[in-house]
Amino acid sequence: MAYAGGGNNSRSNQFIVALGDNERLGGGSPWEVPWGEVVGDESFATLDKIYTGYGEKGPSQPRLSKEGSSEGVAKEFPELDYILRCDVIDSD
Repeated sequence: MAYAGGGNNSRSNQFIVALGDNERLGGGSPWEVPWGEVVGDESFATLDKIYTGYGEKGPSQPRLSKEGSSEGVAKEFPELDYILRCDVIDSD
């Protein structure tokens, strides 16, 4: 997992999950710094539930940066998923 970005100083609250090795995403660019790893069957089962039908036709990064989870975004993209909680698990 890494924060998404489009250039220097462009990260905000979007992040990406790379499902395999990917030079361009998931830390391949200096502005996409990996910060987590998905582990365990339960985590992968959760990823399988994320709607991916919008593909590259979902809301743009600039729009999400400007509007966030606005009523307009929710109306136009009703299947868009949101992360409401994240638990940090001690690896020790």
